[in-house]
Amino acid sequence: MKRKVAKVGKLRLSPNEETMLLKEEYERRRKLRLQQVREQQKYIALQIRQKVKQRREEQLHQLEEALRAEWQKAQDQKMKALEKLYLSSLRAIGEGHRQAKEHEPDLEALAKQAE
Repeated sequence: MKRKVAKVGKLRLSPNEETMLLKEEYERRRKLRLQQVREQQKYIALQIRQKVKQRREEQLHQLEEALRAEWQKAQDQKMKALEKLYLSSLRAIGEGHRQAKEHEPDLEALAKQAE
């Protein structure tokens, strides 16, 4: 007996299978989109952290420069004050001898008075 071979045409999915495939495709795309959004958020967060770190480093550098300038100014003022003190001390070295000479009692006049 010969069997008639039925021509096999396109198979159609049942409505349940079609709904299930559509739902799976929707979920796959949804997961893919969530992954993309999470990657974008990670990248944006990384950029923000880098900007904050850079801003903090810039502020620390500015603070360092300001403190260094302030310290240098204070050191210069101290140096000038010490130079003035040193120069006045150098000028005063012979002053004591001069004053002693000026206020030295006149021995001859004392001797005459004593006689």
